Amino acid sequence: MTEETPETTPPQKPRRWLKPLLFASLAINLLVAGVVAGSLLSPDSPRKRGDEDRAMRGVLGEPFLRALPGDQRRAMVRDIVRQRDTLREGRDAVRNRLEGFLAALRAESFDRAEAERLLADQRGAVARIRDIGEVLLLDRLEAMSPAERAAYADALEERLRGGKRR
Repeated sequence: MTEETPETTPPQKPRRWLKPLLFASLAINLLVAGVVAGSLLSPDSPRKRGDEDRAMRGVLGEPFLRALPGDQRRAMVRDIVRQRDTLREGRDAVRNRLEGFLAALRAESFDRAEAERLLADQRGAVARIRDIGEVLLLDRLEAMSPAERAAYADALEERLRGGKRR
């Protein structure tokens, strides 16, 4: 019988590309972590704006609310939150009319008059929600001094032109 010798593996060549690849991977991971951390720590981060965004959704155009100075904006959000029951009813009405409109679209025969009525009802429900926001904004603007209103007008104009975000 012949004795088998274990196969010897040849020595591996050093992988010169491995260290740069690991370094590049680490750099990309740190870059992504920095972007995420910067976004979350930013004064205008979505996490910090969450309550404001929920409160103003559909009530007042974002530029109109964001153009207010910070303390005025927070007070406006509190005013909107106080109206939450009325706003919830309005949003439920909008949702119900949308569901009715979708059903009208899926019907075997399209009833244009019914679709028009549903759209008009939805427009009215959305207008009632907007009216609440406009009244709250006008109350706040009325209480401002002329200089404060002028500063608000400048900030609003900047936002409407697509200027920097706060």
